[in-house]
Amino acid sequence: MSTKQSPRTPTQPRDLNAPFFNLREVAWILDCSVDTVRRYIAAGRLPCSQHTKGSAIRVSRADLDAYHEATRLVVLPQRTARRRPARAAA
Repeated sequence: MSTKQSPRTPTQPRDLNAPFFNLREVAWILDCSVDTVRRYIAAGRLPCSQHTKGSAIRVSRADLDAYHEATRLVVLPQRTARRRPARAAA
């Protein structure tokens, strides 16, 4: 008995060096849900391509790399603690 996988379940891509990925593969790469990937696309944070309305949405490898670079966390230098001036004794 085979079970059908939900269309919202992220799946590991067969080839991580492929030029294009579908939404489920992008969700697996970004470690988020398919709905989150759809929100990123709707907000304009992640470009995508679609041949005709209603067809499969594809995200290119170059766009994924650009998204990763844009959202990468950078370690900031340590701030030195600033002390308040001491109050004059009354």
